[in-house]
Parts: sequence; structure tokens; C-alpha cells
Amino acid sequence: MARLKTNSKVESLACLVFFLLFTSKSWAQRIADSTYTPVPKKVYTTQKLPDNSQLLIDGILDEEYWNLVNWEGGFIEWLPDENTSPTEHTKFKLLYDKHYIYVGIRCFDREPDKIGKWMSRRDGFEGDWFQINFDSYHDLRTSFAFTVSASGVKGDEIISNNGETWDASWNPIWYTKTAIDSLGWTAEMKIPLSQLRFGKSQEQVWGLQFNRDFFREDSFWVWQRKPIDSPGWVSEFGELHGLKNLEPQKQFEVQPFIVSSLETSPRVEGNPFKDGRNQKTNVGLDAKIGITNDLTLDLTINPDFGQVEADPSAIALDGFQIFFPEQRPFFVENKNIFDYNFSNSRVGSTFASDNLFYSRRIGRSPQGGVSLGDNEFVDRPNNTTILGAAKFSGKTRDGWSIGILESITSREKALIKGSSTTLPSRKEIIEPLSSYFVGRIQKDFNQNNTFIGGIFTATNRDLNPELEFLHKSAYSGGIDIKHQWKNRTWYLVGNFVFSHVTGSEEALLKTQLSQTHLFQRNNSSYVSLDSSLTSLSGTGGNLQIGKQGAGHWRFEGGLTWRSPGLELNDIGFQRQADDIRHYFRLSY
Repeated sequence: MARLKTNSKVESLACLVFFLLFTSKSWAQRIADSTYTPVPKKVYTTQKLPDNSQLLIDGILDEEYWNLVNWEGGFIEWLPDENTSPTEHTKFKLLYDKHYIYVGIRCFDREPDKIGKWMSRRDGFEGDWFQINFDSYHDLRTSFAFTVSASGVKGDEIISNNGETWDASWNPIWYTKTAIDSLGWTAEMKIPLSQLRFGKSQEQVWGLQFNRDFFREDSFWVWQRKPIDSPGWVSEFGELHGLKNLEPQKQFEVQPFIVSSLETSPRVEGNPFKDGRNQKTNVGLDAKIGITNDLTLDLTINPDFGQVEADPSAIALDGFQIFFPEQRPFFVENKNIFDYNFSNSRVGSTFASDNLFYSRRIGRSPQGGVSLGDNEFVDRPNNTTILGAAKFSGKTRDGWSIGILESITSREKALIKGSSTTLPSRKEIIEPLSSYFVGRIQKDFNQNNTFIGGIFTATNRDLNPELEFLHKSAYSGGIDIKHQWKNRTWYLVGNFVFSHVTGSEEALLKTQLSQTHLFQRNNSSYVSLDSSLTSLSGTGGNLQIGKQGAGHWRFEGGLTWRSPGLELNDIGFQRQADDIRHYFRLSY
């Protein structure tokens, strides 16, 4: 049993709207009978470059090999006025060889001096830009996006869930250059096939889409028309033909690193760790091995937080934990396969998704504290060392998405010294030796209209007496399903999750008292604090039905729940337990 949380005014209004619409036979019949009719798909046929030929990537399409294929255009506006003619023309060409795909782009502009060509960081998308999307799996829901701005800034994203998720943390290796002339601007792209995932068919068909953002008019144009009432993004792509005898690109990359830092600061009298100079050296390794073209084995030893950009500053004033995106290369690879968002929650004004796997738990800041005496100072590591991790992941041509991850983190100790050399130094354990395991699998059925999957996670710790406040072990799992029909106009989504944690009475008491559970509250008749517990179990899930395309009306409704004992935060992300909600959204 759990609390039923409702907003009476909002839900009463939603129910009233729902009643007025669906008690009217004509409106109900219109919505129920509406089916999306797909736009005929465009086809672009590419050609293979002659053996031993090369294209110079300089942004100028003057090599004779570009004449092997014709210019393709016919772009249509998508935003703000769908299915209208753009004010400028856009054309492209596409070639390939045994290792790369080459894209040539011509973006016409009658006022080239007004082209938005600002510099930005990677994935900045400032000013005018052009993008290509490859659905190389041809599963109608997963795609790889490569973007270049008029100033030459690169962007790249993995698109999943048929366009619901765009993950910019993916940073593949590829090459591009741009140039501006009297006709507008041009670009060339050189994309290694090793950065894409595809099957072994002798002649392949990929999903294909080209997008152009025209900054001055704030308009967005596409090659394959995508009506506003279409049910998704990737499923509406055109098609790329002509890819013949592509050789599997088995990756083998090894990236050792050494990071050294030196910090200088004013000396703090008496503090042996603040002598004005702090030097650190960190050594590690990342490796990627292609087992097949679509399945890879990633390995890492001591991945470094210094390899990626810093997290934005944030303060949790409400006591709930803050979600930070993953940016370490090892965990970013095929991250979408491991995602298991099972329901959404709103805490105050914050909207977040609960997930059974949150990779930032691995290598987290040590959780233990230290006790200091008079005139004692401490030096503690900022992050837990990942002794080693391995990940086997990918998606096969016949629709199997597979992800297996195992990671071992080290026992961390804090060094304590006194202000005087006569005082003895000592070490205290602040993080135990820990093992993290995640297994995720999903299968596509029914011409990619039905997906069924499951996940299992396990966290095990070798606890010392001073760390008995942590869980000894934590397990979670779930099954999920999505079914779509009538050209993906209608969908039914369901999932179920469970958790089971064990530990000392101290650890389970801390869990019950946490902001996530609050078993100690005095306004509840069905949960109470139990200081003798050594294990805790819970369940959660979501059931949802909706209409996402065809006609003017869209809606979704469902039920989501988390039992009081659901606990995912050892390797997942969960803000709140003990919650039942029903919801309904209607839009025109």
C-alpha cells in the first residue's frame, strides 16, 4: 500500500476534459479511428569510390570523384511552417569506400555575408548548421547524428527511442571542414564506418535524413518530409541505397593516459597537507575492441574525471540528490542500451526519471567520514578508484540489444596527520572494495513495432566495521515492453521493477530515515520505523497508453507506482519511494 498523491484541481480539470470529449461519440470516434498515413519515403542511391581513390576534406567540393553521383535536393520546411518551400536551396552528395562515408553539402544563401558563423564548443549548434542522420541499424528508432556549423564546429549525438532521446555525450572520431563563397557555404564530412553500427548484408538499406537550420529566419528544413502529426523521428526517415559489400569494421583502440596536476596555494600553518604545493599524477587506460561490427568490448582501468568537462555547480536546497549526466568515455559508449527509465517523478519543480542504472555511482566520491582529534588534519581522495571495468554491448542486425557491464572499485583510505611531527599518522577506510554488475537485454519484434526487454543489477561490498552504515548488497531488476500499432499512431508501454537490499541494522535504519523514504513520518498509518531490519524489498512500475500521431489530437494516460521499500540508489537513481500517481495529458 502507498500514498495516493493527487492535485485535485488539475486532475479534476483533466477528468472533465476527458469526459466531455469521450462522452461525445463523434469526438471519440475521430480520435479512435485516426491513423497516421506515412509520407512516401525518398530514396538516395550512393556510389562507391574507386579503389585507392581519396577525397581531400577541405570544405570545397572540387574533386572529380564528386561527379560520380548527382546532387540531391528537394528540402521542405518543417518549422515553423511545415510542408512549405524554404527560402533557400540545399543540396548534398554522398559517397563511400571500404572505410568511410563521405558527405558533400551545398547550402545556398543569397546573402552570404549574413551567414551565422559563430564559433562554439563541440555540440554548440550556434548559427547556421547542417546535419545528417544515419539509421544504420534500420530499426526505425535508433540513429547517429553528425552536425557541422557554417563555422566548422562539430556536433554528434545518438538518437534513441524514435527521437525521444538525443544524447550529445557521444563523441565519435570523424572529420569535417567548411567554406563560405559567393553562393553560400559548403561542407565536407568524412565519417569512419567504424563509428557506426550495421549488419553484414551484401546490399544494405539505411534510414537517412538531412536537416538544415537557417539561423536568420529561425527555420528548420528537412530532406525527407516529416509531417507534424507523424508519430516519431527516426521511423520517418528516407532511405539510403547503394551500400554494397561493406566490410565489418572491427575496432581496436587503446588509449593510455597520464594526468599530472600541480596546485599552488597559500601555506596553512600547522596543516601538513596545506604546504602551498600539491602535486598529483594519475595513470589509466581505455580500450575498445570490436568483437563484431555491431558488438564491442570496452575496457578501462582507472578512468579519470579530469578527462571530461566539469559538472555544473549546483546546490540541493530541497535535500534531494542532483542528477549529473555521464561524460566519461567508457560509460558513454552505448549508454542508451543500458538505460532503464521506468517512471517519471516530480519533486517540487524538478522533473526527473528514475533509472535502474546510473553510472555515476561507479567511481563516486567516498561515502565514509573520519573522526579528527585536536590538531589533526585529513587528506582524502575526491573519487573512488575504478580498478577495472569491462563492458560488452551493442545491437545486432536481427534486433537484439545487449549490454553487460562489470566494474570493481577499490577500497579507499583517508590519511590523517597531526600538526606536529611527533603525533602519529593513521589511515581510516572511507569506501569499501565494491563490485557493480549490470545486465540489459532487449528484442525487437513485429517489424520493429514491439520491444520486450529486461535488466538485472547487483552491487556487493566488502564492508569493514567503520562502514557498516552502507548496504552489504543491493539487487534490482525489471522487465519492460512497448507495443505500437496503426503505423505507430497508438502505443502501450509497461514495465515492472523490483529491488532488494541487505545490510546491518544501522544501514537499513539509515535507509528508512533517508529523504527518499521517510519511514519516520508520523502522518502515515502503513509504514513505521523498524530499527531491527536487515533487509528491505520493494517494487515499482508504470503502465501507459497513448496516441502520438495522426490528426490534431494527442493524449496519454497511465498509472505509475513505487512501493515504500523500493530502493535503487546503490547503482541506480531514485528520488522518491512510496508513491502512486495516475495521469492524463491531452493536447491539440
